[in-house]
Amino acid sequence: MFMSIPGPSAILGTIIPLLILDILAVSLRFYSRRKRRQPLQIDDWLTVPSLILVIGLSSIMFYGINTKSLGYRAAPTPDVVARSAVDASDWTIQTARRLEYSFLVIFAVANGLVKLSVLFLYRRIFVVDKSWRNSRNLFICVMITLMGLWAASFTFAFMFMCKGKFELLFTDLMAVMVQCVDTFMVGYSCSISDFVGDALIILIPLPFIWKLRLPFSTKIAVTLVFLLGSLAAAASLIRMLWMIWAFHAGMDTSNDEELLLTSELFWCLMEITLGLLASCLPTLRGLVQTKSVDSVFKGVRSVHNSVVKKQL
Repeated sequence: MFMSIPGPSAILGTIIPLLILDILAVSLRFYSRRKRRQPLQIDDWLTVPSLILVIGLSSIMFYGINTKSLGYRAAPTPDVVARSAVDASDWTIQTARRLEYSFLVIFAVANGLVKLSVLFLYRRIFVVDKSWRNSRNLFICVMITLMGLWAASFTFAFMFMCKGKFELLFTDLMAVMVQCVDTFMVGYSCSISDFVGDALIILIPLPFIWKLRLPFSTKIAVTLVFLLGSLAAAASLIRMLWMIWAFHAGMDTSNDEELLLTSELFWCLMEITLGLLASCLPTLRGLVQTKSVDSVFKGVRSVHNSVVKKQL
């Protein structure tokens, strides 16, 4: 098997603290804006539905662990000879597949919202001239459009993989291979494009920061703040590698299907919880006045005069 699969204790011990941090980060983001008497912007509001969906995704994982349809090896019953049975009559396998389906549809939406929140934050901070003649504004707007289309495309791709014949996904994999699109290819392409999108989003602010008239050490510190999103990208990378392995392994009945689904959903959840957390941290300067974060905004103001001050 490609990698070790986290057990129930490891999943709960990782996801619960991250979920709590996400709730605190989004709450403190709004409190910070109110404390500084700054109007809420679209990047702030996008974190609200993102958080709601992250809570929903976590609930799916918790339910799967509670019912032992995720995180556990299947009990050796007559109904379950192989965990990747073509015709699943076992309730546990069917439940695991239903949870995966619900999870992936919600994940595509939540992932898109988090990416859009970060991109709108970049536009608010780094773009003063919001006309279409401004290359910086145009580039970020193109990225916003692409990420929005990406999220919408994979949401519908996951939702209608079997062209409305939803029950096939949960019971009869032979019929899935005949009547549905290539489900492995959908997940495979999603994971690769997701990682590429994360990598691009992480790199976007770096040239803007390094053009500011700041001391070298300060630029390093500010860069590290904006590179916090690389934690989410690391989880995205692991998920991509896992999907590449699963894609090439194909339908192997020697693998435990529940554990494979658990690994897939765990790394999806790691990515989205870390991504939401990282998207909020640069905005919390109203609560913790660190020199590095403050300096980047002051540096932007010095380059673009007082216009940016109104945007922030």
